[in-house]
Amino acid sequence: MSDADTPDDLQRLLFQAYDMPYGDAKDALLEQVLRHAEAGAHAELAFHVRMAMIDAYGHGMSPAKLFVPFARCLAEYDRDPGAHESWVAPSLRWKFKTAVGAMTRFPEVPMDRAMAALDQMERRYRVEGQSLNAVYGRRHRVAVHIGDLDAAARWYERWCTTPRDENSDCEGCDPTNRVAWLASQGRDLEAVELAAPVLAGELGCSEQPQLILTELMLPYLRTGQLDAARSAHRRSYRLLRTKPQDLAAIGDHLEFCALSGNQVRGLELLDRHFSWLDRAPSPKDALAFLTCAALLLRTLVDAGNGDTMLHRPAATGRPAAESSARALQVELTDEALAIAARFDHRNGTEHQTASVHKKLASAPIVDYLPLSAAAAHRMPVEPGPAADGEIPELTTAELLERAERADAEHALAELRVLAPRLAAEPEPTDPGSAGRRASALAGAALQTTDHAEAESLLRRAAAYFAETGQQDRRQAELGRLGLLLARHGDGTEAVGLLRDSLSHLGKSSEPRTRAIATLRLSGGLFALFDRGELSDDDAAELPALLDRAGADAAESGEDILLGNVARHRMYLHQNNTELADAVAAGQEAVAAYRRAGQAWRIVDAAQYLAGIHLDAGDPVAALEMIDEAARLVDADVPDNVRLIVSARRGALLIHLSRQEEAVSELLIAIAIGLAAGSPQVPYAQWDLALAYRALGHLLDAADQVEEAIAGLERAGALEQARSCRFLLVGLHRELDEDESALTVLDEIIEFDRATGDLGGESAVLVETADLLDLLDRDAEAAERYVLAAEVAERFGDPVRVAYCRYSAALSLHWTGDFDAAITAITAADAAIAKLAAAQPDTELLTWHTARHQHNAARILRRAQHLADALQRADAAAAGFRAIDAADQATRADYERAVLLIELNRPTEAVRILADAVAELADDHAAKPMLSELLADTRAQLT
Repeated sequence: MSDADTPDDLQRLLFQAYDMPYGDAKDALLEQVLRHAEAGAHAELAFHVRMAMIDAYGHGMSPAKLFVPFARCLAEYDRDPGAHESWVAPSLRWKFKTAVGAMTRFPEVPMDRAMAALDQMERRYRVEGQSLNAVYGRRHRVAVHIGDLDAAARWYERWCTTPRDENSDCEGCDPTNRVAWLASQGRDLEAVELAAPVLAGELGCSEQPQLILTELMLPYLRTGQLDAARSAHRRSYRLLRTKPQDLAAIGDHLEFCALSGNQVRGLELLDRHFSWLDRAPSPKDALAFLTCAALLLRTLVDAGNGDTMLHRPAATGRPAAESSARALQVELTDEALAIAARFDHRNGTEHQTASVHKKLASAPIVDYLPLSAAAAHRMPVEPGPAADGEIPELTTAELLERAERADAEHALAELRVLAPRLAAEPEPTDPGSAGRRASALAGAALQTTDHAEAESLLRRAAAYFAETGQQDRRQAELGRLGLLLARHGDGTEAVGLLRDSLSHLGKSSEPRTRAIATLRLSGGLFALFDRGELSDDDAAELPALLDRAGADAAESGEDILLGNVARHRMYLHQNNTELADAVAAGQEAVAAYRRAGQAWRIVDAAQYLAGIHLDAGDPVAALEMIDEAARLVDADVPDNVRLIVSARRGALLIHLSRQEEAVSELLIAIAIGLAAGSPQVPYAQWDLALAYRALGHLLDAADQVEEAIAGLERAGALEQARSCRFLLVGLHRELDEDESALTVLDEIIEFDRATGDLGGESAVLVETADLLDLLDRDAEAAERYVLAAEVAERFGDPVRVAYCRYSAALSLHWTGDFDAAITAITAADAAIAKLAAAQPDTELLTWHTARHQHNAARILRRAQHLADALQRADAAAAGFRAIDAADQATRADYERAVLLIELNRPTEAVRILADAVAELADDHAAKPMLSELLADTRAQLT
């Protein structure tokens, strides 16, 4: 920007600033425009900028800055009211409220100055014939601030009984302040009753409904309306969490967590927003946050968790620090009391200090209020003999023998009890017993996520058996180790260990031993396939390996081994997309496990077979199979299998539109997975979000999908996290959290940019631009469309390039920058020409060409290039009709008619309008408008 910029250029930037959310970026743009308006001696424009600054500062991060532009605008207006447009007087009355409110937020502003401003506000309202409703509201709030509660009560009554007018706060903000007063006086039921009709209506204010819901949290809690309290916290916090100017309201949420038994949630919020404190919008906001944070920490200390270590981020003049909750409570309390003392010194009272002490002494209202269905859910009690008391005292030898047997028979419930006892025993001095002990403990570790411990134990067992010369036992342990590494470690070492194990054990005279070793190798190869690390040669070997294992299993006559072979064949056929063969093999596996009476193996095979049924397009058979698995789940089923059964059943129920049942099943899966530390939890949370969304539980859905994304990223599943973010974008939109939706879209764009995915990047840039366009943030939308076009051009997508170019032109048109819009039309013409060369004679080409011509006609008409505009409108109408896009053709006809009227060719306009009206059904939304224009135009001809 230069000093030579015209008032029109500056005006466009001012309009752009109007569209921006409150915050530093908006403030910076307004300050930039003001500098250049003053440098260019554009006095009227500078006045308009200062008026905008008052609201921007007052609702943003710099309320201390608003006093100068407010005083300047007030003085300029009072010098010559007649020189200003009619909107200025009511706008200044409104801004008086902002200025008076800001004065109570800074102890440096003398109280007599705040009172004088109130008096001046009242005089202005009286002189201009306005209701004093807004004045009484501000007097009430000042009286509350200084602790004159009798005066506050009197002003409250006058505020409530004086008629509202255009100067009163909106239908959301006015009741918010009244609810705050009623709640502070213990009148919770009145507060809730007052808010009910407000919340039932539409709240269009940028500060609502989040602030009124925040004020209602404790009244709901104290009156036992726990569901409403939970919903108020969740709904309002989601809207506040990206707005540092609402620091004080974030403090209210810390207080809610402290008094509802949600200290863990409170600490999460404190950690997330602690850095906001160091650039609080005002001392009053800092005081509110500090007091509530200190209260949260006090309840943590009271619960016996005072030694919990917490992090306070660095700020100017203060390094980052780790402190105990107890020490940090003292620190924040001292800071709060210091600010309160500054206010009390200014106010001549002790009210603020007393308020801090009163809040810090608050008692919990409920012991624990679960904040979501997932938080309230508890993992079901496991059946089976898992209780320690059911296993008698055993000698070391008996303990070792029983643990070995439990490991071999996969009796996990028993092994979970025996393993800690065995680990507590001294390690035997003889290598044979030490090897047996390490092997049994490895069996227990293999059922957990502690892969490093399992690997260590298996290596130790193999070493002990090597020392005793028990090569069969050694190779068996190395085979188990190879299978573990194939799933969670070094794939190259895994294959070597598995092949060596088979080479040795494959010579055994026992068909059972040979079959197990062969199945370990095939299982390891399947695991490497899942990891994308299986070589073509190894993959080609799998059929022969399974034939070999099948022959040995048949010779052994053991149904478990026959089932294991069939299960591996199921994997093989599925991976080769031979789904009918996969189903047959899976059914064979389940049948073999039934004959063996191995419930946990039936469960494992059945849940996998259910997935194949679904892949084969038979969800009913899939559900029948997973239901059988669910009925057989017991304590001997590994946690990862129990999780998969519930998660897969939940996903199937979603597929069958049985979302209520799906929610219950997925909550079980998540509870199991969280307890076991399973990496599958984020996927179950993703499905749960889908179920909640289908049921209309959008807050629950958003919570779950955010947790899923975080879990996927921790697990390194970044592509999946990217996909999950699209669900979050949709939920943000449905929850009217447009800023959050834009933030998530930007995250996806950054990921696509980092991974070089030009197609994905351009697509999401377009989605972002479309959303900005919908929000009337036209300058930003135009920038995104242009960037999307450039990326799409590099990707080689002429369709997207064309769409972005003509969309950018229209967005620039809406900003009022007609020169830039007309230049953009030329770029769109070129993009359409490239699309025509790439896809000639297609309906898609006709559609985009017609849309471009229609947009161009609207732009050129507003820029007074009427003849060119008419030519474009004619082309648009013809194009839309060529592809039977009737509604779009009607819009183009309207544009044509208006242009003809402006070109003084009403007869032609009448003909077009008459034809258009005749084509429309009587109930078509556009018919009244076209009919009215037709009648008016005909009247001009008579």
